Amino acid sequence: MNISTKSEYGLRALIHIAGNSGREAVPAREISQRWHVPVKYLEQILKTLREARILESQVGMRGGYRLARPATLITAGEVIRVLDGRLSPIGCVSTYDYESCEFEPACGLKTLWARTRAAIIGVLDQTTIADLCIPSKQPMLVVLKTASK
Repeated sequence: MNISTKSEYGLRALIHIAGNSGREAVPAREISQRWHVPVKYLEQILKTLREARILESQVGMRGGYRLARPATLITAGEVIRVLDGRLSPIGCVSTYDYESCEFEPACGLKTLWARTRAAIIGVLDQTTIADLCIPSKQPMLVVLKTASK
């Protein structure tokens, strides 16, 4: 699984828009300046999010973008799937974009990749844009389970 700049910038834009939910609409240029993203590239991303019904747009003097539904109902997983496609680390365990592999019938790695996919999806599909608007004060701890000897 690769997270492209499309997904990174898309998530940043949604965080910015959600943080300005009291306004009518947030212009793409404002988001572009805040996150140092080329405005033309950002507009392509915002258009894709609008077509996926994650954003709504408004034209005119007060034009821009707003969330199509509450930030608590938009997950990071949904956004990344819209912008980048599958969340699986490898195609043979993807339910979204399955790709067969010549080693699949007897490959022990499929279990590893399936568990990795489940962990990734578990985090991304349980993290909402609203969650991302409130930066954590706690450092992220990663606990690795070691094999006993």
